[in-house]
Amino acid sequence: MSRSVALAVLALLSLSGLEAIQRTPKIQVYTRHPADIEVDLLKNGVKIEKVEHSDLSFSKDWSFYLLYYTEFTPTEKDEYACRVNHVTLSQPKTVKWDRDM
Repeated sequence: MSRSVALAVLALLSLSGLEAIQRTPKIQVYTRHPADIEVDLLKNGVKIEKVEHSDLSFSKDWSFYLLYYTEFTPTEKDEYACRVNHVTLSQPKTVKWDRDM
């Protein structure tokens, strides 16, 4: 029986040259059961406290997904990331936001 691996996708707009404009990063997390998953948004390695998320939603194949988001005003020196922990992972996975994506 194969096991799915939790996947975090950062869906962010390129923010180069937009330091003073507030943005909302959106992170979608897809995985299979069990649905117990931890997701943190990080700014410079520190957990962002004011994060909201969607309700747990299921796909036709019974995988599930969640959307996490928060507002922030980017600067050139700040780094943003998403950290995901799930039983299918041997350790939490952190994905850094790529400003050029």
